[in-house]
Amino acid sequence: MSTFKARGLIIKETKVNDTDKCLKIFFKDYGKMDVWARNCRSSKSKIFSGTNLFTYADFIIYKSSKSLSINQVEVISNFYNLSKDLDSLAYATYFLELVEKNILEGISLNDMLLLLLKNLNILSKDLQISKELIRVIFELKFLQIDGYRPIINCCYNCSKPLDDIKTTYFGTQGVLCQDCKKLSHQTIQIDKNILYVINHILSSDINNLFDFNVSNKFLTILIALNKLMLMNHFNTNINSKYFLEDISRKEFLI
Repeated sequence: MSTFKARGLIIKETKVNDTDKCLKIFFKDYGKMDVWARNCRSSKSKIFSGTNLFTYADFIIYKSSKSLSINQVEVISNFYNLSKDLDSLAYATYFLELVEKNILEGISLNDMLLLLLKNLNILSKDLQISKELIRVIFELKFLQIDGYRPIINCCYNCSKPLDDIKTTYFGTQGVLCQDCKKLSHQTIQIDKNILYVINHILSSDINNLFDFNVSNKFLTILIALNKLMLMNHFNTNINSKYFLEDISRKEFLI
């Protein structure tokens, strides 16, 4: 039995009996792990304020032969402003759930954690950027970090250079030429300018992702392309996604 210190973000919480929680924490250097927060639901508990969803903190973890338990918490941020705006909260919840359901346990993915934190931080601020664009950026970088970066400089099937493709399609792994279009069960015809936006997102550092904007027309297409890729590569049974789609429709009507 021992203890160790780790910095992480709570991405899921499950209440257990009247006093405890089982938390899913995305740790820097350690990846996603299940951790018990015992007696944390009492306001008198010393870890009460540090065991809620979206809490980013330094945790002292007690390790036994059977489980991990929180001993101490030093909160860095709880992204409190997310709770003030229902739309921001919905997008943030979707980001957490997408990560929680689609990355492996115990695998260090520090760039993914940084991506989550950056997007939560942007959502918690009152910035003049579409939340749907924030979602598009998150999903594309999520795909990239997890090893599913779309191929956009050539046809992913025959490797024909982009400059030689007259009619451009997008499939589950990126660009397709007209000859290879039939090989994908679902494709979307696109303007090549869409690929410049995708390339900007994929080639940008996580800290410099929110310095541009796009038209609603392009945004609608980017959402559709991301959906196509996510459905092919990941578990898309994301409960928060359905509420998010309602919000998305309202955003485009404004």
